[in-house]
Amino acid sequence: MTAELISFVKREEGFSAVPYRCPAGYPTIGYGHRIPSLTHPPITEHDGAVLLLFDLRLAERQALQLCPNLLHEPRRLAALTDLVFNCGRDALDGGSPSDLTDDAGVVRCLRAQDWPGAAARFRRWDHAKVNGQLVLLEALQRRRTIAATWIEEGNT
Repeated sequence: MTAELISFVKREEGFSAVPYRCPAGYPTIGYGHRIPSLTHPPITEHDGAVLLLFDLRLAERQALQLCPNLLHEPRRLAALTDLVFNCGRDALDGGSPSDLTDDAGVVRCLRAQDWPGAAARFRRWDHAKVNGQLVLLEALQRRRTIAATWIEEGNT
């Protein structure tokens, strides 16, 4: 996990000491950490950073399960780790043919080292379900554009 990824996620998520609902409606606290309910007590910024590191380590392990070839590609792995952190591994693994949003194309391209194809597919993950509808979120659009650049550029 890179320092660039940690600071990127902190900047994109922002910190909240108190529970809130993310745009997709999930109870959340800290730097995008999901919690069971909005009754969670407030946390410190330090606690939020600890939770973020835990979440990113888990997301990185899941990203490597999807694309083990990214082990020595830190920026590309960081991009996929952020996507897993943000969307969940299940959304990316292609395991549910009946789920129309289950696009394993990103993963297939990353495994094949098709960096332009992966970056193009990556940029498509800029929508979130809000009140049951897929909605374009400018924050996700910006986030995916930056991470897609990491995929295109690699470790340069």
